[in-house]
Amino acid sequence: MLEVKNVKVSYGQVVALDMACDITVSDHDIVGIVGGNGAGKSTLIKALTNQVAYSGVINKPNRIAVHLQENNYPDTVNCRSILEGLLKTNYKKDQTLIALVKFFDFEKNLTQKFSQLSGGQKQRLTIIMVLYQDAPLTCFDELSTGLDFETRSHLMQKIKTWYANKPAIVLLITHYFDEIEQLANKLLIIDQGRVVDYDLITALFQKYIGHSAIMITGEQVDVVLPSACRLIRGDSGQTVIACKSNESQQRLVGILNAQGYQFSVTRLSVALIYLNAINNMTMKKGVN
Repeated sequence: MLEVKNVKVSYGQVVALDMACDITVSDHDIVGIVGGNGAGKSTLIKALTNQVAYSGVINKPNRIAVHLQENNYPDTVNCRSILEGLLKTNYKKDQTLIALVKFFDFEKNLTQKFSQLSGGQKQRLTIIMVLYQDAPLTCFDELSTGLDFETRSHLMQKIKTWYANKPAIVLLITHYFDEIEQLANKLLIIDQGRVVDYDLITALFQKYIGHSAIMITGEQVDVVLPSACRLIRGDSGQTVIACKSNESQQRLVGILNAQGYQFSVTRLSVALIYLNAINNMTMKKGVN
């Protein structure tokens, strides 16, 4: 279990993180951490790993593995030598490492130098070393930055399969909301160093959206909304309507079909949760 209680991190006079609440993460939880640049996401990981001084209380597992955004390895040696040197092991005698290399389809890359690897292959090399530690808490910081969609999706599926039955905690910092939808069961939203919300993704969707959301192409939509439907924040270029129930959703779908609108329906969208949580927070600040 991981407990973070009223943790605050300051750099001189600048407050980088001020979590004026208690956060509890249980074994088997995968938590997506989202927020804009400078929100405090990486600062939280640094506090968890004692890289920065903090006030408050952190109760954490005795071992933490961390995947950093950038990793630089020697270009003059092959990947097998990198693995053996950094992990202090012998590949041929290490069944755990052999299993990980096979799981990530990395056998053919062992003889290559780091500079010869593609972006996805470089990420797999680092992930192998992170997962080799078999830590009860693992932090992934921008795991798939710079990778194409197909490579990202394949990598996420591998991570999901690996952790499927492991009693471990995973913290996933990413700008890709689809990765969180694919992997995580909980969401931590941070803005300007403060916690906006934290809960199960399903609970947060219910809280900020409702039963479902209907996303319509275009920002100008002339539709009379049924009862229990309301406009909410969405990405630019679309109109998003939240439906409180399945009945209200069906009524709105009928109206949109009759008027020829193009639309899609979702019951799980981290992007919508994030946009509307931030919007709610901004509105509350404006009222106060």
